[in-house]
Amino acid sequence: MAQFFKPPSRRTKTVSSQVLSGTADALDHQGRGVIRVAHGGKSRTYFVPQVLPGETVRFKVTGQQNTTLVARENEAPERRSAPCPYYAQCGGCDLQHLDEDSQRQHKQRVVSELFTKMAGMNTELPWQPTLTGDDWHYRRKARLAIYQRSTAQPMHLGFRARASKHIVDIPQCAVLDSTLNRLLAEFRQLIETAQLGPHLGHVELIKAPLAQLCLRITRSLSGEQTQALHDFAARHQCALWLDDGEQLNSLTDTQACHDTTLDGDRLVFMPGDFIQVNPKVNQQMVAQALAWLAPQAGDEVLDLFAGIGNFTLPLARRAKSVTAVEGVTQMTQQLAANAKAADIHNVNAQTFDLSTEHVGRLLKKGFQRILLDPARAGAEAVCQMIAALPVDKKPEHIVYVSCAPNTLARDSRWLLDNGYQMTHISLVDMFVQTHHIETMVSFKKVV
Repeated sequence: MAQFFKPPSRRTKTVSSQVLSGTADALDHQGRGVIRVAHGGKSRTYFVPQVLPGETVRFKVTGQQNTTLVARENEAPERRSAPCPYYAQCGGCDLQHLDEDSQRQHKQRVVSELFTKMAGMNTELPWQPTLTGDDWHYRRKARLAIYQRSTAQPMHLGFRARASKHIVDIPQCAVLDSTLNRLLAEFRQLIETAQLGPHLGHVELIKAPLAQLCLRITRSLSGEQTQALHDFAARHQCALWLDDGEQLNSLTDTQACHDTTLDGDRLVFMPGDFIQVNPKVNQQMVAQALAWLAPQAGDEVLDLFAGIGNFTLPLARRAKSVTAVEGVTQMTQQLAANAKAADIHNVNAQTFDLSTEHVGRLLKKGFQRILLDPARAGAEAVCQMIAALPVDKKPEHIVYVSCAPNTLARDSRWLLDNGYQMTHISLVDMFVQTHHIETMVSFKKVV
């Protein structure tokens, strides 16, 4: 394929790198050291990865945002040697240099500060114990990039480097499920022996509960290569899927991916569907949502951003009915199929954009309890519509599950300013060794 080079504009400024020094006095919400450097009578703030408060370092600044650690003059007491040998280069984890207790304290502090800043809460939050699982080998799902221009050149398989498109080759991942790690090592060998590298864009590994591999195909496979994949799947008793960008096809006659709810019901899903990557913590999270929401036999419950039914099916087993709304048609269909397979008949699964007035009309029907589990963008439109409801239509209880504390704090203000009180909040340590924060909050109507 032809590639075209566009010369830079005459007005484009070439920004050269410079090396600065300073002492970190805090961590930002991404776990980076915050360093303030005086320059030309002004103070400028920089955010440097893998630097802890109290550490004096030299760092390189390139452009407006990128910083790279050059040297560390001293170490903070809470620093540890990262257990993963690829940590310094790999972009998958960014807090391995901090022990787990310190990671959780940092994450709780981030959430508290955001609620003070964005939700106007100046009192102590009603923190509950953090939900935790395994600190290592907890991920049941991961996507690794693959690149090989031709079979005459090296093949790269791994995660992207920090702030780069470069692929860091990793034979194993310290947070990936052990079964998937073993399969990854064997799959790497298959790519090389079957010369699959130039034909693949990435591989998604899933344990659910059978090991599954979904391959992104960028070039057609030969008959010999397809047979090699068949043989690999049979030898390792795993499922194989091929995704050509338009269609997902199963290469093996094996059971579909599935999870199991607290009640033993199956949640079938397809590669590419959203599931929580940490199964042990997910089970605790669902159990806590049920305890906080406390659905009663006569309650009508609304589950928004419902996915494949992670919360829907357990709620339906305890409430009169559950209306489950999801924005992706395929996932709504899967949710409905999961409910039917579990012999659950009190679920009404619907698909529409959850930022539209469709939600407002639904809310006006009146639900006793609502569960929200949005993506990182949050659920501000939903919270605004709940806030605008007349008192008799407002739900008694709301549980909000969030993977982005900034949008959680923003959205919560609409509820706190319009008739709701926060009764519980807890960290859900779904992503240990990374700065990503999962949080649960419970609200109760007080007007």
